[in-house]
Order: sequence, then C-alpha cells, then structure tokens
Amino acid sequence: MWGLKKYIKPYWKFMLLAPLFMIGEVFFDLLQPKLAAHIVNFGVVERNFQVIEHVGLVMVLVAFLSLVTGVSCNLFASRVSQNFGADIREELLKKIQTFSFENMDKFQSGSLITRMTNDVIQIQNLMQVMLQGLVRAPSLLIGSVIMALLINVKLGLILFGTLLILIMVLVILIKFASPLFSKVQEKLDAVNTSIQENLAGIRVVKAFVRLIMRQKGFERLIGIIQKSP
Repeated sequence: MWGLKKYIKPYWKFMLLAPLFMIGEVFFDLLQPKLAAHIVNFGVVERNFQVIEHVGLVMVLVAFLSLVTGVSCNLFASRVSQNFGADIREELLKKIQTFSFENMDKFQSGSLITRMTNDVIQIQNLMQVMLQGLVRAPSLLIGSVIMALLINVKLGLILFGTLLILIMVLVILIKFASPLFSKVQEKLDAVNTSIQENLAGIRVVKAFVRLIMRQKGFERLIGIIQKSP
C-alpha cells in the first residue's frame, strides 16, 4: 500500500479531514450515554425538570453534530477512495497498452481483467475502511473503555477483558483468512480467462457453422443441377 502513496498525495487534505471528522463523530456518540446518565441521576431521580429539559436539548445538539461529522467523514473518505481508485485504474490501462504480445501471453488477459476490476475495487474499499472503520473502531473501543471506567470500574474491567478476547479471535481469523484470499484471487483469474475464451470462441463457432451451412448449400445446389435434364 505504501508504494501507491503517489496516488494518495493529491488528496492528502481530504485524508486528514476524514479521520478528524470520524473522531468527532465517535466523541459525540460516546457523550450521549454520559448525558443520559446525568438526566437520570440529577433529573429523573431528583425530579428536576429544568435539568431534563436543558440536558435533553444538549443531547439533541450532540446528535446533530454527530450526524454532521459522520456525513462529512463519509463524504471526504468516499472522495479520496473513488479518485484514488480511478487514478490507479487509469495508470494500469496505460501500462497495459504498452505490453508486448509476450507480456500478454505471460499475464493472460483474464488476470489483467481481474487486476483492472476486482483488485482496484478491493484497494478502493481498503482506503474507505482505513479512513472510516480503522479510525472509528479503535477510537470507539478506547473511548468506550474509558467511559465505562468512569461510570463503573468493575464494568469497565469486564468490558476491557472482553475486548482483549475479541482482539485475539480477530487476529486468528485474519491469519487463516489471508491464504484463502490468495486462492480466491487465483480462481477468479481462471474464471475471467475461461469467460473470455468462451466469448472469443463464439465468433469462431459462428464462423464455422456458417461455413458448414454454405458447404451444404453448395452441395444441394450441385445435386439439383446434376438431376436436371
């Protein structure tokens, strides 16, 4: 991924804004339970309607800010990922146009189709996830543990232990899934190659059928001529 940094450079401003807005969204999301707890403790329990009204309005404002930051993050992340993928696809197309016949036989057109379509889409999705999911998940994880510890230490420790187990499971899954992904890519190359050969063979079969029909037509015509007096 680091070798593709030259395609990221034109969009570095959006790459900085997207994670910042995502962190802001996580902050506002984590602030909501704290505000709700404040309403329960100082508003509902003490029957203080002014606190309920005031904190309720703050919660509405926080929800609106969470919406704005989330939409902004998605907008910037989508713009980076789509433009990033488009630039890579354009560069790949230019490079393939310079290939010799020997290169085409070596790589096979089915494999090149996979590189131009599926692989570029995977890179686009990876960029999207990096700017959103990979920022949101750790921020939400750390923030949730901190908020749980502030509310209840025992509850926070239970959550922290559960997250450690979850991280271990994810590492194991990624370790086993990586080889399977490589096999899927190889089989996808074979599928594209087979489909292309079948599509190319349609013309050959069609031309062969036309040739047979013409030969049969000539044979019938010759037979009619021979039978005529």
